[in-house]
Amino acid sequence: MMYQNQYSGNQLQQCRQTAQQLIQQTQQSSQQYKQMLQQEQQNIQMLQQILNHEQHAVHTIQQALQGHELAIQKCQQIVNVCNQLQQEVSGHMPAPMANANVSSFPQTQHHTPFQQHSYQQ
Repeated sequence: MMYQNQYSGNQLQQCRQTAQQLIQQTQQSSQQYKQMLQQEQQNIQMLQQILNHEQHAVHTIQQALQGHELAIQKCQQIVNVCNQLQQEVSGHMPAPMANANVSSFPQTQHHTPFQQHSYQQ
């Protein structure tokens, strides 16, 4: 009977130690999870800042594109006015669109009064 009580006492002591080790390991794991949670929350904040920055960049780019579209429209209006003026001046239809960037007004050669000199040493 005494051997049985001593054996039971040893088992209880071992069970208690095992449970305490499990508690300690679980607390350590909990601490690691808390650190991971804190890191992930910081990551969320950083990603939110990046998202805000990117949204601002998208808005800026959209505004730039709208400005470009408006500039293209204005330039097209200028081309149309130039075509109308050319038509009135020359009395015929404007050059085809393939040559839209080439003026159909007569080209004159400009002579400069400067002469090039070659210097020999």
